[in-house]
Amino acid sequence: MRWIFECTALYQGRKGFKIFELNDISLVISRNLSARLPFYYGWVVVFAVGTTTFARMAPSTTTLALFVSPMADEFGWSRTLIAGAVSLGALSSIFLSPIVGWAVDQFGARLILAGSMVVLGLVMVSLAWATTPVLFYLGFATGRVIFHVPVQIGSGALISRWFIRKRGRAIGLTYLAGALGGIVTVQVASLAISHWSIGAAWISLGVLVLAISVLPSALLIVENPEDIGLQPDNMTLNRAGATPGASASDAGKDGVDWSLREAMGTRALWLLAGVVGILFMVQAGISVHIGAYFLDRGLSLSAVANAITINAAVNAIASLMWGAIVERITIRWAMTGLLVLSASTSVALLSASSLATAFGVAALLGIVAAGGNVVPPIAFASFYGRRSIGSIRGVGETGVQVGQTVGALFSGIVFDSSGSYLIAFLVFSALSLVGAAVANSLNPPIPGGPRPADI
Repeated sequence: MRWIFECTALYQGRKGFKIFELNDISLVISRNLSARLPFYYGWVVVFAVGTTTFARMAPSTTTLALFVSPMADEFGWSRTLIAGAVSLGALSSIFLSPIVGWAVDQFGARLILAGSMVVLGLVMVSLAWATTPVLFYLGFATGRVIFHVPVQIGSGALISRWFIRKRGRAIGLTYLAGALGGIVTVQVASLAISHWSIGAAWISLGVLVLAISVLPSALLIVENPEDIGLQPDNMTLNRAGATPGASASDAGKDGVDWSLREAMGTRALWLLAGVVGILFMVQAGISVHIGAYFLDRGLSLSAVANAITINAAVNAIASLMWGAIVERITIRWAMTGLLVLSASTSVALLSASSLATAFGVAALLGIVAAGGNVVPPIAFASFYGRRSIGSIRGVGETGVQVGQTVGALFSGIVFDSSGSYLIAFLVFSALSLVGAAVANSLNPPIPGGPRPADI
C-alpha cells in the first residue's frame, strides 16, 4: 500500500491540485504496479487505452445506424440530414487533427485521452435533449471528433511508443476492446430504444462512457516505457545501446525517428493518407446507413441489431487476426488486400436480401473495419518511428476525416435522390479498387537513400 501513501503525500505537499499533477500520481501508481506485476507494464497501458477505444464506440456509425430510422420517424428528419452529423464531425476533425497530434506529443496522450472521455460522456448524455437538427449536430459531431481524433491519435501513439516487435498484437488487442465496445453500445442502444426511448438510449451510452474509461485512462497510462525505467517490448539495452535479440528488420522499423516536417516531405505519407481516406470513405458510407439499408430489405430492428452485433464480434476476432498478419507480411500487401476485400464487400451488400446473407455481409464488414483500425497506425509507426508519431498521425488522419465527411453524406444523397443505395455501393467498390492499386505502390521512406525494400 506504499503507493497510496506516496500519492497522499504528493497531494498534501502541494497548495493546490492541478490536472497536470495527475501525471505524478500516475507515475507513482505505474512504478509500483510495474515492480509487482509478473508481466510487462505495457500491457496495462494497452488495457487503459483499450477502455477509451471501447468507450469511443458510443458515437460510432454502427451505433448511429440503429438511431437513423427511429429518429427519422420521430422527428421527420431525412437520412441525409442525420448522416450529415457524421460528415460535420469528420469535417471538424480535419482542422483539429493536426492540433491534437501536436498536443499529444507536447502534453502527453494520457491528458488528452482522459479529458476527451469526460467530454464524450457528457456529450452523449446531452443528446437526450437534442430534438432539433442544430442541437443534434452540435452534440453528435463533437462525439465524432473525439471518436476520430484524440482516441485514434492518442492510442496509436502510446502503443507505438511501448511496443515495436509486438506492435501488431498490441494494436490488435486495443481494437479488440473497441470491437467489444461496438457490441455493447449497439445492444445497449437497441434495448433502450425498444423498451424506453431514443433519449434513454443516449443517456445510457453517456453513463457507460464515463463509468468505463475515465479513471483507467487518467491513472494507468504512462507516456513512454522509459518514464518508469523500462524499454519498448520490455527489452534491455546492452552497452552499445542495442536491444539483444532484436533483428535487423526490427531495427529498420524504428531505426529512424522522423520529425513532422521531414515526414511531410515524403511521398509515402500522402499516399498512405489517401489510401486510408478511401478506406474510411467506404466504411462511413456503408456503416452509417447499414441499419436503415437492412430495415429497407425487410429485417426487423432486433435482427438489424443482431447483424451489427455480428459485425462487431467478427471485428473483435479480426482485430487480433490483422495484428498477427501485419507482423508477418509487408504493409503494402496488408493494405492492398484490405482494400480488395472492401471492394468485394461493397458489391456483396447488394445481395443481402435475407437474414443469413445480411449476417454474412455484416461479418465481412467486420473484417474490413478491423483492418482499417489496425493496419494504418502500424503503418505510420513503422514508416516514421516513435518520436513525433502523434504529430505525424495528426496530419495523416486528415485523409480519414475527408473520407468520412464525403462517404456518409454521399450515401444519404444517393438514397434520398434515387430511393436506393445501388449507385453508392458500386462507386465505393470502384474506389476501393483504385485505392488497392495505389496501396500496392507503398514503400517506407528512407531519408537520402535508394528506394527501400518493403518492411
